[in-house]
Amino acid sequence: MTPPIRITLKDVAARAKLSVAAVSMALRDDASLPAVTISRVKKIATTLGYTPDPAMSALAAHRMRLRVRRDFSVVALISNWSRRDEWLRRESAKQLIAGAMERARTLGYTLQHFWAREGRLTPKRLSEVLVARGIRGVILAPFELPTDLFELAWKDFAVVTIERPVHYTHFHHIVPNYFADMVLAWEQLRARGYRRVGLVIDGALAERVAHQWEAAHAFEQSRAKAERVPTLIVDPTGRISAIRAWLRDHRPDAVVSRSEEVLDAAAAQGLRVPRDLGYISLNVIDDAAGVSGILQHRDVMGATAVDILNSLLHRNHRGPNETSQGTEIDGSWREGRTLKQAPSTLVRAAT
Repeated sequence: MTPPIRITLKDVAARAKLSVAAVSMALRDDASLPAVTISRVKKIATTLGYTPDPAMSALAAHRMRLRVRRDFSVVALISNWSRRDEWLRRESAKQLIAGAMERARTLGYTLQHFWAREGRLTPKRLSEVLVARGIRGVILAPFELPTDLFELAWKDFAVVTIERPVHYTHFHHIVPNYFADMVLAWEQLRARGYRRVGLVIDGALAERVAHQWEAAHAFEQSRAKAERVPTLIVDPTGRISAIRAWLRDHRPDAVVSRSEEVLDAAAAQGLRVPRDLGYISLNVIDDAAGVSGILQHRDVMGATAVDILNSLLHRNHRGPNETSQGTEIDGSWREGRTLKQAPSTLVRAAT
């Protein structure tokens, strides 16, 4: 049987009346070509039945890696908080940066932090600075508020975001798996016999995680047929007094949260942790020392952001995606001192 004839780039180029190099650039969405040319070439390639040769694609990817390393060796990690070091001081940020730097080094890049408000830079001016330095890859640090606006010249950059900003959902985002993390927390609670479990969460944080913690908590309450404790959404003012009143009125036997104020409020209420009240943190990295809860693998998030950005640079992709895309990183359990002792079967399963 005669094998089918493979359509090549040369065939597409002949039909399009362009060079092979131009056709290759069009199929990679090269920003230097007009959009109408890219669209025409892709339509011709589809009509002819062109598919890339896997061996040639691998060779091209290798060559592209060499070129990217040489021409675009710096990746910008941009934070846009009101104070320069506000985000950088967080332990989760330090771990994320460490993971990103290590992966960047492995791939031949240098990771450089830029504070977007340095010297009162405007986003337009920052875009010009990055382009002038040959920087084409950008990782956006979590915004101070998820609803913040920050308008770089997106068409000039491949972009990955840490977490999922409300107004920039069409950049590839790297986020913790908030829903799965809450499910894991409840597995620990059920195994230790807790029945009246409450959730305390900051309002801005609830919005940042797209209310997935609340949704997973409500699901688990229903599934476990547990006694219902109303979720407490707290605002920046009067947190401890609000939490104290909630503890007094609803008497939970365990609290899931990401707020050191829960421990302070419990102490002020005369409750001893874990004897009188269990506590699970949804992010032990940024919480009080020794708490039991979810370890968000921020180092893995940083490394994954660099991996995705590397892929975007290889494909010469700039600006937002047509559809919202993201990668979730599951957390794992970290045993601390704020819950009743785990059953031996649970300890064995976790080791």
